[in-house]
Amino acid sequence: MSDNVTEIKQPKLSEPMVAADGSVVRVDEEGWEYDASNESRPEDLREAKANRLRVGVIGNNLLASATDVAFNTKSTERKVVASTSDVDELIQWRPGLAVICSEIPLLKNDTLDDADFLNAVNKLVKQIDCGICIRSTLNIETIERLIMSLGPDVFDAKVIYMPEVNDSQSIGDVISADFALVGGGEKALPAFMQLIKHTTHISAQEVMTGTVFEVAYAKLGLAGFKAVKQTFFNQLYDTIMDVKNANPAIVRRLMEKSPLMTDRSTMIPTFIRARVNEEVSYKQARSYAGEYLNSDVRMLIGMTDKLSLLDECVNIKNLKD
Repeated sequence: MSDNVTEIKQPKLSEPMVAADGSVVRVDEEGWEYDASNESRPEDLREAKANRLRVGVIGNNLLASATDVAFNTKSTERKVVASTSDVDELIQWRPGLAVICSEIPLLKNDTLDDADFLNAVNKLVKQIDCGICIRSTLNIETIERLIMSLGPDVFDAKVIYMPEVNDSQSIGDVISADFALVGGGEKALPAFMQLIKHTTHISAQEVMTGTVFEVAYAKLGLAGFKAVKQTFFNQLYDTIMDVKNANPAIVRRLMEKSPLMTDRSTMIPTFIRARVNEEVSYKQARSYAGEYLNSDVRMLIGMTDKLSLLDECVNIKNLKD
């Protein structure tokens, strides 16, 4: 070999093996993987790998595991850390996107202990300009504090809120959910939706989008509605057992198929619907917490003291002008 020719040193590759994503790869001395079926030179493949999106996942729960699986594609590299207290380890790896799945502790006064969460987000954004996808449940107060710490412009450009709205304990059901909510700013949201489409296995049948605040209210509203619905059927069961003469299970089955169970008109506030009735004043309509002038409901609560939820809904005592 002449003196003016530089020898290109080719990495020594292992025998073909199956990688985590199911592809067949070869591995060099440093642990870099190369597609065994690709005829490109190893250095070209190394450059391609270096251009993959680095996704950091924060959490040690089902949601974090599902997120790790969802981003397990040939377009990404992934690193999982257990909690927001491990954010410095993640920062050293320098991800382009961090997905926060760890639960934010709830204090006894029902507010979030969000100091570690806010610190982690601020470090990721300010130190390495990382995009943030939050899957942990947030309340409005924490979102406001996050905006104050990052600034409105940075918040709108960097933060996506995608809370989990399904109760399944299956990773497959989380990735392929029937319904999903995604919130973000005008620029961040379209970019994130394209990322989800082309770089992940996430395939929700229906995705609804809005601002971070709108999605936060929707997430908490769905949880509240489920709690109210469950409490009602608990109390109806107690009523039937108290008043007697019927089987609670049969009564429930008789109700399940009724269109009223999915009646969307009940989602419109009562004081708005009440205005179609000229006999009900605005003050009266506002005073009702539930169905106004509904004799069936009043008849039901007149039978028993077990339906405290309906007592609050009708709230007859507030009808005084």
